[in-house]
Formats: sequence, structure tokens, C-alpha cells
Amino acid sequence: MNILFGVLALMSIAYYVGIVVYTGLKASFSVFWLALSLFFAGMCLLFSLRRFRLFLKGLPMWVKIPIRTTLVLGAFLFLLVEGLIIYHMFGRAEKDLDYLVVLGAQVRGEQVSKSLRYRLDTAVDYLEENPETRVVVTGGKGPGEDVSEAVAMRNYLVEQGIERERIIMERHAVNTEQNLSYSRSLIGDSTKSVGIVTSSFHVFRAVGLAEKAGFERVTGIAAPSVTGLLPNMMVREFFAVLKDRFMGNM
Repeated sequence: MNILFGVLALMSIAYYVGIVVYTGLKASFSVFWLALSLFFAGMCLLFSLRRFRLFLKGLPMWVKIPIRTTLVLGAFLFLLVEGLIIYHMFGRAEKDLDYLVVLGAQVRGEQVSKSLRYRLDTAVDYLEENPETRVVVTGGKGPGEDVSEAVAMRNYLVEQGIERERIIMERHAVNTEQNLSYSRSLIGDSTKSVGIVTSSFHVFRAVGLAEKAGFERVTGIAAPSVTGLLPNMMVREFFAVLKDRFMGNM
């Protein structure tokens, strides 16, 4: 068992280092992998001690059973949520939607990040094939951003040949819940068909939040994700789904 924990500790710290090298020390959720590596290293050390192994064997069943049950249920919940996340990565949007809503992501200065560019390119492909569809770009101005995400997104879409008249900007939202509730207010009619364009790992939660925000005809449109960061974002999304379920946001 200590060998298994040792291998998991090495894998976790290696992935943490990879994330930091790729995105920097402020990478979203990356500290989770550092903490996980420390946990596995601690478990490796404990299981290498004969006294600790004897201690576990000596625990009464009324202690062992709740621990095992909690671990099994936790693993089942994790697999269930991740299964739903993966399932929604492959949804296909119907043609001629009334609106797209493109959710914002980090902007560096005035330039869209790779993740946001993937979302916008996905929206461009759809808008070119469905010329009657309008698009809402949503996102406020955060730290390190010279303009709001919505402005940067609008500018990118125009550069790709999308007419300004088709673009509606929502420039105040600071999280996904606000992205969707504010966009719902701009669209007005809740019966309009709407496609939510976001990163693949985010589609399941985004659609749930959109339905809670009052969209009656909503579907998710998955944009590609940065491959190396996908495991990190999917684990983070698991906790985000639990949080939004608990708070009644979806």
C-alpha cells in the first residue's frame, strides 16, 4: 500500500509542476495537486510504519464500516458527477438557435486567452453556419484585464468577420451564475432557443445554471479544452458542481 501511495504522490507533484510550468504559479486550482501529493506522501510514510498498520487492523468494525462506507460513497459520487461532465462534452447543438451565449474567460490585457479563443472559435463556426443567430458575449473586467472580457470577445468576433449588429455585450458578470442570469435579462424572452458556448468540462454545470436562471430552451455547445489542463479542470468542476447544488444554483 505504501508503494501505491508513493507512486500517487509522485504523479500528483509531477502534474502540479507541469501545470505551473505551463500556466504559472497562479494557475486555477493547481494547489490542489500539491496538497494531494503531500497527502499521498504522508500516507506512504504512515503505511510504511508497522505500528500504524497494526493500529488499523485493531480498529473495531463499528469504526471501520462507516469509514469504508464514506470512502465508497465518495468515490461513487465523484464518478457519477464526472460521468455527467463527460457525457455533456459531446452534446450537439440544433441548427438556427435564436441566440448563443459565450461565457467569458481570462483576458490578458486586451487579448483573449487560449481557453477563451477556443470558445469564440466554436461560436464563429456556429454563427457562420447559422446567419440568423445572434450572440451574447458575457464577462466583466477582472485583475490584469485592460478591458472587460465582453469587449475583448466582441472585438475578436468582429475580427473573425461576425457583424457587430449580431453581437450583444454583457460587461458586468464576474462568475458563471451572473454570466447566465445577466444574459437572460438581456435576451428577455425566456422561450427563445439558446446555446451556451463554453469549455467542454464546463458544459454540464453551465446548462444547469442556465436552466436555474430561467432559460427554458437551452443546450450546451462544447468548445475544446486545453488538453494538459483538462484533468485539473474536471476535478475542479466536480467541487464546483457540488457547491452549486448545495447552494441551489442548479
